[in-house]
Amino acid sequence: MSKRIKNLVAKELEKRLGRSESLVVVDYIGISANDANKLRAGLRQKQVRMTVVPNSQAKRALKTVGISTADSLLTGTNALVYGGDSIVDLVKELVNSKKEIEKLVIKGSVVEGQLLDASATEALAKMPNKRELKAQIVGQVLGPGRKLAGQIAGPGSNIAGIIKAVIEKREKETPAAA
Repeated sequence: MSKRIKNLVAKELEKRLGRSESLVVVDYIGISANDANKLRAGLRQKQVRMTVVPNSQAKRALKTVGISTADSLLTGTNALVYGGDSIVDLVKELVNSKKEIEKLVIKGSVVEGQLLDASATEALAKMPNKRELKAQIVGQVLGPGRKLAGQIAGPGSNIAGIIKAVIEKREKETPAAA
């Protein structure tokens, strides 16, 4: 490949990775074309891309976009997997795909600048994603407020129920003769 083409490939990869803070490095060697297409289609549904690129170009592009910590993962045959809503969703999809595609190997990942090995990366699949975490936080914040509102409204509704019962009882009583 000429130097000009290598530069173009690196620039394109930099453009694709420019928005990503996190990525996963996988080894795709030995995966059949059908399995690779199936994997890519599943990833594409979650707006995740898998790019196979020579290690030297990947290292250069990653250094340019500020993810140079992945250099140690880039040995042998690699594909960079990036994009999607969150790295957790991405890893969950890869772990599920790994069950069907035995030769797919997760080498590791970079999550917001931190290098994770294969086992730590696969552990991400067991964590809640950003959306689930936000929902948990909102639930934690709203929980005490709901409880307090219930405690404030509770006695008031009890008093209202007692007053209503007294009114109904009085209405049923026959009026006294005047």
